[in-house]
Amino acid sequence: MMLQAGFIILTVVLAIVLFVYSVNVVSKAYSADKRKRFLFKAALVIFGWLAYVTFISLTGIFTDTSLPPRIPLLLVLPTFLFFIYFFRNRHFKPLIAQTPATWPVYFQSFRIFVELLIWQAYLNDILPKEASFEGYNFDVMIGITAPLVGYFLFRNGVPKSKSLIILWNIAGFITLAIVVSILISQAYFYSIWGLTESAVNKGFGLFPYTLLAGFLMPAAMFMHIFSLVKTKSLAQ
Repeated sequence: MMLQAGFIILTVVLAIVLFVYSVNVVSKAYSADKRKRFLFKAALVIFGWLAYVTFISLTGIFTDTSLPPRIPLLLVLPTFLFFIYFFRNRHFKPLIAQTPATWPVYFQSFRIFVELLIWQAYLNDILPKEASFEGYNFDVMIGITAPLVGYFLFRNGVPKSKSLIILWNIAGFITLAIVVSILISQAYFYSIWGLTESAVNKGFGLFPYTLLAGFLMPAAMFMHIFSLVKTKSLAQ
């Protein structure tokens, strides 16, 4: 129960932080007539998506590890489509412009807590050892270094070294990709690991564990893209 509560609490806290920060930035980025519409849409996207993840998870559809892989298709893919929409849409450029470059970096500190939850999931036989930091998961280092990068590699909100910020974000993409690859391969393509059945407990396909693929991982990915886009804009 404590592990399940951990996933829920962390997700709710991050969702609230994202929305509250949106309120702050929107007040600077848009005129009064656009603020209410934007904040309504922001709330709809954040909390509506969480409602979708919760509802579809409760159906038990993700406990089926046969192909096609349901978690990547129904949880991960839609978030990536949203990323494309967000970062290619000119209406969001004022929001990006008003967001401090350090914010998406500091935000990544939440990954420390994610990795502790993944580790606990391994100890509870829900996830394989390889997906935790006792295996091949180095993602906790991004969470640990996030406040250091935000503090030491910026001066007055401007990167001291754009190259180092870019490299740090790329490292974050790589560590995420490693974890995702491990989970997908051990859940759906377990024969690669010499296994005869999925190494991922079917309980991982139930709520609230699906919040990892449906919200926590996409949040980390989104902030890396945001940081790179912001860094590029400062270079112009």
